[in-house]
Formats: sequence, structure tokens, C-alpha cells
Amino acid sequence: MKKYVLSVSMLLMSGLISVCSFAQTADEIVDKYIKEIGGKEKWRQVKSIQVDGQIEVQGLVIPYTVKGIQNVGLRVDAEFQGQKIIDIVTPEAGWSQNPLAGKTTLQPLSKEELKEKLDELDLQDEFVDYKEKGSTIEFLGKDEEDGNEYYKVKLTSKNANETTYFFDVKTALIYKQETMSKQQGQDVKVISKNYNYQATEFGIKMPFKVDQMGMMMVSNKVTINPTVDTAIFKAN
Repeated sequence: MKKYVLSVSMLLMSGLISVCSFAQTADEIVDKYIKEIGGKEKWRQVKSIQVDGQIEVQGLVIPYTVKGIQNVGLRVDAEFQGQKIIDIVTPEAGWSQNPLAGKTTLQPLSKEELKEKLDELDLQDEFVDYKEKGSTIEFLGKDEEDGNEYYKVKLTSKNANETTYFFDVKTALIYKQETMSKQQGQDVKVISKNYNYQATEFGIKMPFKVDQMGMMMVSNKVTINPTVDTAIFKAN
């Protein structure tokens, strides 16, 4: 009986040690990453943002502007062949206009669409103070791509959105992220790859090129803590 109890105890302890080890490993990976992109204290000071850039796809160049206020609202404006593309997200509601997808005027987002976008309202990096934000992380092991090694960490946000991040073992930076998105009623895996990490004048580092399923999003200018009018987050 004692041997049985001891065996169960050792098995349980082994499992607990393994889980704790994974949790610690995930936090160690995240801590190195945050330090590399400027540190927690610097990111905590990010209250608003403006990004001026362009989307490059199949030889086309589509300029866009992103404006956001931390946990208040985020708006994306783009223009293609004279047609305006708009995306607005707030904690309570969101709207989108995309003539290329048949939306010629601002249309309300569905609950599912809004849920997927709510995490975008966090302008401070999603791993900064992730516990306080209501998120959890899980270490998924290592992976290899194009001869490079990556640590895989899954983050589940308070909005129940799950994303798997690939941290470069050498640089500690995020190379790729994978998430599931609902598109036209179908679950689609969205893969984004980050390139050209640069430090902004504010002192934080971020990728200035993001390849999302063949669309290259290029940031030409990033302004931290600009004055942003909250009126732009309204549908009218």
C-alpha cells in the first residue's frame, strides 16, 4: 500500500514539476522578449498610437493609417482606387466598410467579429502584464523553420482568443504568429510573419514589416502618444 501511494505521489509530483517547468519556461521566454522590445516600463507608457504605412500585394500599393487610444478605440483607414476602406473597433461595438467585399458603407460588426478584434485595443504589447490583462500563456515546445529554431507559446486572451507565437531562440523576438479567424463562415488559420524590427523614437521596438498571407504591411512612420480625437471611433 505504501509503495502504491508513493508511486502515485511521485507520478503526480513529476507531472506538477513538468507543468511548473513549462510555465516557468513560458515566462522566461516572454520576459526575454519584453526586454528585447524595450521593457515593461516603456510599453506601459504607450497610451495612443498612429501608424502610417502601406499594404503591398501583387504589385499593388495601398496606403493606410492606423490611429488608436489604449483600450478606447482603434481605427484603420485605407484607400484603393478611390474607394475608402474603414475599420473601427471600440470595447462596445465595431464597424467596417470595404467596397471590395461588398460593404459600401459602414456596417456593424457581428458579435463574433468584434470578439476577434477586441484584443487590438491593447496598444501595449499583449505580453506586457499579460496576467493583469486576464490572459494566460502556455509553453508548447520548440519548432524549426528554414533552419531556425523557435519556442512556441500559446496566449489565450481574456476575450478567449487563442494565438500561438513563435519566438526566435537566438533573438528572443517573435518571428511568427498563428491564430484562427472566422471568414465567410469558415474557420481559417491566419499566419503572420514579422520582419525588420526597428526601435521607434519613443524607445520601443516593433516589426516594420508584417507578411500576412501574402500581404506585406509596411510601416513607414510610427508615432507614439500622439493626440487622437475620440470622435473618429464613432460610426457617424
